[in-house]
Amino acid sequence: RSGVVCRVKFCNSLPDIPFDPKFITYPFDQSRFVQYKATSLEKQHKHDLLTEPDLGVTIDLINPDTYRIDPGVLLDPADEKLLEEEIQAPTSSKRSQQHAKVVPWMRKTEYISTEFNRYGVSNEKPEVKIGVSVKQQFTEEEIYKDRDSQIAAIEKTFEDAQKAMWINPCAQVIFDSDPAPKDTSGAAALEMMSQAMIRGMMDEEGNQFVAYFLPVEETLRKRKRDQEEDVDYAPEDV
Repeated sequence: RSGVVCRVKFCNSLPDIPFDPKFITYPFDQSRFVQYKATSLEKQHKHDLLTEPDLGVTIDLINPDTYRIDPGVLLDPADEKLLEEEIQAPTSSKRSQQHAKVVPWMRKTEYISTEFNRYGVSNEKPEVKIGVSVKQQFTEEEIYKDRDSQIAAIEKTFEDAQKAMWINPCAQVIFDSDPAPKDTSGAAALEMMSQAMIRGMMDEEGNQFVAYFLPVEETLRKRKRDQEEDVDYAPEDV
């Protein structure tokens, strides 16, 4: 052969495999030569932790005197009024237990009771007390107790009649999101919403709904021009 320096006298080639190749099970662990195990020397070695001074926390800014309470400080009378605890009158435990019983065949008295039960289940909740106090502020039982209060109430009716009123009734509407178009700036959106209109509508099936109309740019320009010229708005003019 040309690839061999010396002259080859005998050439014995391997015979062909008499059967097809097959997969056999490898009985040894494949990671036995590459599996890493830490030695005792490496386990006993202590690595140095190179951290920043004070771990990056400037403890100089913490002043413990800030949270120290001075016992000699006098509270304002208004603050003392807020910190007062209301003393509840002791109630009969047997009576309260009897009222707490649930009888399925009787009507619940909480549905027709007045005052505290109207605003909550328990009288101890702050929401209940606030609800009752707000209701008492709007009661008119203190108006007509004497002659002067009666005269003042009568005169107030004449004064209220002279106050200006809106021509049409109004309704307050709350939107979950901004009703103006998303591509409109803040000032332009406010100007557009100030001239919007809410109107009740009805579809072909008879279902009623409320529609919110916003003026287009052409209508806004015309209204601005009419306002500058002090003329009434005419929808047919362009």
